[in-house]
Parts: sequence; structure tokens; C-alpha cells
Amino acid sequence: MKKNILSLFLVGAFAFGNAQVKAPQPSPAATVKQTVGLSEITVEYSRPSANDRKVFGNLVPINQLWRTGANGSTDITFKDDASFNGVNVPAGKYALYTIPSANEWEVILYKDTEQWGAPKELKDDQVVVTTKVKSEKNPIPVETFSIGFSDLKTDKANLIMSWEYTIVKVPIVIDSKKQVLESINTTLSSKDAKAGDYNQAAGYYLQEKMDLKKALEYSTKANEMQPDVFYMLKLKSEIQAANGMKKEAIETAKKSMELAKKSSNDDYVKMNADNIAKWSKK
Repeated sequence: MKKNILSLFLVGAFAFGNAQVKAPQPSPAATVKQTVGLSEITVEYSRPSANDRKVFGNLVPINQLWRTGANGSTDITFKDDASFNGVNVPAGKYALYTIPSANEWEVILYKDTEQWGAPKELKDDQVVVTTKVKSEKNPIPVETFSIGFSDLKTDKANLIMSWEYTIVKVPIVIDSKKQVLESINTTLSSKDAKAGDYNQAAGYYLQEKMDLKKALEYSTKANEMQPDVFYMLKLKSEIQAANGMKKEAIETAKKSMELAKKSSNDDYVKMNADNIAKWSKK
């Protein structure tokens, strides 16, 4: 009996010793993942709220190093090499620190990501980037500190940091063109290349305004491999127009429009009609 009581006591003491109170965090963790071109950027941070308090000049000191969030360091991970406000950054994970001031922020990428908050002093050999960006007035107040991405293009985006009435944008560029061209060359050199591969390659060349003759070559090949596809013909018409072949572009667009009508795709009917009207103007 005594052994049973002792065992129950030990089990209870062990359970009590390992118990943890779970409660909502005042600055909850967040992760933002954004695809840019063929690459990915990830930001991991904690999100403090204003809670009726003045932010800059109070919660966040002016002209002092800030962890750019709450709790541990805010981390940003680049899957591939990138340009961060014009400064080249190797692929990897970095702590993101800032020094906010009245009209601009100094933004710092730091190798050591194990700091709790901001370090008292930055070590030169750990600093990868230090750059300055203008701060802007945010017309709509932001209650909870936010990091995200905007103005997405095929090879670039803006990293957005906003809180209270302040918003900061840091341009990021990923050299996706090299990756895409390597993918195109590898795919199209394969005997298994399909019409869709040639069509996608043609669309990329047109979108990036690169070698429009090559774009037409790819588009023509795609339509030979898979004739009478309205969306592929629409792309070919646009490439023809970009090459100055407006008469041919109009004829191709008419064919695309008729096929789109048969498929009951009103969007492509309208897009083709708009293109024909535009190219018909003298």
C-alpha cells in the first residue's frame, strides 16, 4: 500500500513538474512566405500591437537598433541569391534589424540569427547589409506590426514593414531570368517537350520583351504541335503584333476568337476583339 501511495506521489510530482501554463501570446509569431520568380523568400517574426500606445518614439525608440518585431530576432530567408535595395545578398537566413528615424529607416541583415531581441552591439563581421530606405506616411493606421510583400513582378517585389502611421518598402530583386532561361533550354531540348512548353516559353519571351523572333518561333512550334487552341493562338497573335506583323496578328486573333466562341469562353472572345480593334487602327 505504501509503495502504491509513493508511486502515485512520484507520478503526480513528475506531472506537476512538467506542467506548463498555455496562454495567448501578446506578440504572436507569424511566418510569411512569398514566391518571387522561381525563388522564395520567408520572413519569421513576432507581431506586437499598439494597444492605444504611441509606437515610434515610445514603444520603438527613434534612432536606436530595433529587433523589428518582438521576442527573438526577426529572420528573413532567401532561397536564392538576391539584391536587397541594390545590395547583393547570398542565399541564406539572416536576422532583420532596423534603426527607425523620422524620415528614413536603416535596414540591416545580420548573420547571427540566435539573438533574443536586438544585440547591444553589432559585430562588423556579422553584418551582411546595411542600407537606408525612405519611410512613408501610412494614411490608415496599422494596429499590429506587419511584414509582407507587395508590387510583385516576375523577378522582384517590395518587402513592406508597417505599423501605426509608418510604412517602409525595401526593393528585392531575384535574378529569375537566368533560372527561367535555363529551364526553357533544358525543357525544349528534351524529346519529351510538349506544345505547352513551347507556348509557355513564347509567353515568357514576350512578357520580358526578349528576342521577339525567338518568341514567334516557339509560338509557331506550339501551334503546329497542337493546332486550334484558342489561348495559344491568342498568344501567337500578340507575338506577331509585337514583331510588327499586324495583318497576320489580326487574322490569327480572328481564328482564336472563333474558337473561343465555340468553347463559350467570353473572356478570350473579348480580349481578341479588343486586340483586333487596337491593331486595326491606322
